[in-house]
Amino acid sequence: MRNASEVGDLCTGCGTCTALCPPRALEMRVNEKKGVYEPVLTGECNDCGVCLRVCPGLGVDFRKLNMEIFGREPDDILLGNYEACYVAHSTDEKLRYDSSSGGMVTQVLLYLLEEGLIDGALVTRMNPEKPLEPEPFIARTPEEIIEARGSKYCPVPANVALREIIEVPGRYAVVGLPCHIQGIRKAELLNRKLRERIVYHLGIVCNHAPSFKATEFLLGMLGVEPGDVKGIRYRGGGWPGGLRVETEDGEILLLPEYWGSGFGQLFMPDRCQMCPDHMAELSDMSFADPWLREFNGETQGKTLMVTRKNPKILDKIRKKGLCEVESIEPSRVLLSQLYNIYMKKKVNMIGENIYNAEFPPIDPMDRLIAIIRPRNTKMPRKLTLKYFTFYAILASLKARMDFFR
Repeated sequence: MRNASEVGDLCTGCGTCTALCPPRALEMRVNEKKGVYEPVLTGECNDCGVCLRVCPGLGVDFRKLNMEIFGREPDDILLGNYEACYVAHSTDEKLRYDSSSGGMVTQVLLYLLEEGLIDGALVTRMNPEKPLEPEPFIARTPEEIIEARGSKYCPVPANVALREIIEVPGRYAVVGLPCHIQGIRKAELLNRKLRERIVYHLGIVCNHAPSFKATEFLLGMLGVEPGDVKGIRYRGGGWPGGLRVETEDGEILLLPEYWGSGFGQLFMPDRCQMCPDHMAELSDMSFADPWLREFNGETQGKTLMVTRKNPKILDKIRKKGLCEVESIEPSRVLLSQLYNIYMKKKVNMIGENIYNAEFPPIDPMDRLIAIIRPRNTKMPRKLTLKYFTFYAILASLKARMDFFR
């Protein structure tokens, strides 16, 4: 595997191959042209094929993995296997305010660590030495877990940290996007140590991970040069929050609710457009923003949670007074993510029927969208023309989704 070009644009940049490579011949590096991470051969390859076998970009057998993890296939292919759905938030008001949406990922990890249920957690923070680059690591203290709070709207090769889990005995939780969780589940099929040591899988619901060029675009909106950035937080400061950039001269710049600008869609990696898993359905718990009308006035943050395994953990956290929890209908969870689920499950699976499931008849508009969307990174490179094309497509989709709602 000389580089990611050998699998075309299928690489998710998750880093699983790097951690599992027996001769340690791979390294994740940024492709400056694309603005994403890709594996590069830096040592001697022994052609063992492990890198390809654990790669989620090349394909994920959802039927096999659902049977392996849950012992059954999902009744609802939109949501995946689940036990119950909730809306929750941490009772630590500072943690709740500083996190992306309710602080529940961090709160669950803190509980697991403080109760001795895990010895560490695979999480990601922004690198203090290179503030625009993410740093996956194994957090072993409450302070380190809190340091990793909040979303990172940039490429993250989180699974490179699996190497430490393989080398250091213990019980671990992992936090990742759907592609990270897919890579971990595939790696667990091959590696006994990972299978035994990773005891909790926390999945973050994801539309896509914007390329680094998206961050450059946002910094340009603020008039900041990348070299002048001392620190960056993509979310936080209440809900829904916004971008916070600290410059070397101590200036703090804010860009609220910037994702409504369409910046992510303009800088979506090719592989993200092919992904059929919005809900992180191979995780033990999935976490999402509550994009529902009843939360329009929310300012502190709440978390939508889908529990798939170990459902009693959330009840134990609630009984210790660490969070407030209320049930929510699965249909409301789906409604909160309607557009992305529609695109990933109904449109992306046209011609790529991952479950071999029977779907409702696909109408001509669905087929038109299926033709348009996978090609949106092939749109003209002039930004003004990309904006025009993107919003023309978005306007037609929005009208259709409003009707569907």
